[in-house]
Amino acid sequence: MRPYFIESWVDVLQMVESFGISTVYSIDASLYPQDGRVFRLDDTKYWSEQGFTAHHPRGSLAFKEQKDGVITTLKDVEWQTGKSGVVTPVAILEPVMIGDALVQRATLHNMAHIEQLGLEIGCKVEVIRSGEIIPRIVRRVEEK
Repeated sequence: MRPYFIESWVDVLQMVESFGISTVYSIDASLYPQDGRVFRLDDTKYWSEQGFTAHHPRGSLAFKEQKDGVITTLKDVEWQTGKSGVVTPVAILEPVMIGDALVQRATLHNMAHIEQLGLEIGCKVEVIRSGEIIPRIVRRVEEK
């Protein structure tokens, strides 16, 4: 006997839909911003047996579309304290339009991320909107 009473993720989604909750099978997802696709093993037991990395299930795979970035200048870095008390750096950018949004700030995650990108106040950076929403610096751009 299987320890899982529902054997496939498709069956899970169909059950959720039977409760009146929309799933990817019952809506037109093209109406929403997308930055890639996620694939997963359908067999729930086999998916679970694959385990997890520190952040993601091994039975699923995401393919993300890399958007073209926009070049701007890093004007400053501010440190903000989140609700949990974690202090994180935030890039203050020369305002730039990315898609339909004016972007003036971007997360920098932590000091190691800043060092890895080699960021300095006044340098040029390439910025994208991850998931069409969250501004993120992807690299330092060397001036010619």
